[in-house]
Amino acid sequence: MTRSVGRPRDETLEQRVFDAACSLYAKRGWSGFNFDEVARRSRVGKGSLYLRWHDKAHMLIELVRSRACFISGIDTGNVRSDLIEFAHRWHAHMETDDGVLIYRLMVDARFYPDLRNALYQEPYPEYVRSTRLIIRRSIERGELPQGTSVALVADLVAGAVSNHVRNTPEHLREQFASKLDGYIESIVDTVLRGVQATTPSCNA
Repeated sequence: MTRSVGRPRDETLEQRVFDAACSLYAKRGWSGFNFDEVARRSRVGKGSLYLRWHDKAHMLIELVRSRACFISGIDTGNVRSDLIEFAHRWHAHMETDDGVLIYRLMVDARFYPDLRNALYQEPYPEYVRSTRLIIRRSIERGELPQGTSVALVADLVAGAVSNHVRNTPEHLREQFASKLDGYIESIVDTVLRGVQATTPSCNA
């Protein structure tokens, strides 16, 4: 009989580490985030953490990006419908703890060089690539003019939704939720009209 060599792989290790890291970062922010505490909370040896992530910045970035796979697969065949679906998913994400985590990471990166350097060494996260793919497809289909800024369209839609989520007072959130569909459609229609009006012709 053949016997396996070594300790079997712990399939739950990464999830335990990420759950512990998420909870710790949400409570203490970057200055209070460290491998010692993540190891204690996740019941994983600190040496195992260093084998998988060489520093806390890369652990945190991998954590955040592993929980941001919520935009891929949007392809209704129409740019307006795609952007409306994207805006709804982005709004739902912004209301979760993971959405708050991403926002806090971006804020902390402005003040901590180690985190900022690690963040911008990595390629664009999946949700950014997937969002920009929506715009590129619409340009290829002729729905948006050649020369349309892929980043700008995505940023305008996501930024408007993010701004509303962060700035709506708690006592108005229920009222905002009841009007969400119309608000999102208004954002998308405004952005699309602006793109059609301001994008220069390739023949100009």
